[in-house]
Amino acid sequence: MGSGNNVPKDKMTVQLDKFARMEANNCSREDKMREIFGIDMKTATPREINNADASMSRWRKHPLYDQVWKEELKSQNYDDIRKAMDVLRDGLRSKDKWLAMQSAINLISNATKRVYAGEDTAVTVKIEGLPDLGTPDGE
Repeated sequence: MGSGNNVPKDKMTVQLDKFARMEANNCSREDKMREIFGIDMKTATPREINNADASMSRWRKHPLYDQVWKEELKSQNYDDIRKAMDVLRDGLRSKDKWLAMQSAINLISNATKRVYAGEDTAVTVKIEGLPDLGTPDGE
């Protein structure tokens, strides 16, 4: 496999994309070595391991690495938020009054932020009492 030395700054190779996604998923170094480079850590030579480590280090600095990493985390967050909302809704229907109340507070707080976000963050600035500016002295 390629060493990653010549990855253009505006291109995302399959290896680099997979690497960024594996990093976002907190995969182990051994998993990345095996999946991306085809290296078995038990049988690989020190040079093979060093070359793969060097490639991964360079890839972390690639301009598109951060973008793919964030995309992967965002997709995870969507699924996690959906699951969390299901838990909150279950709590809302609970016979345990305290749990139902806490769930209701969390749901209302989060829903209010989503529904009224534009209105809640609007700021009106009113300026009063400005002096009459006139013209500069000496004209």
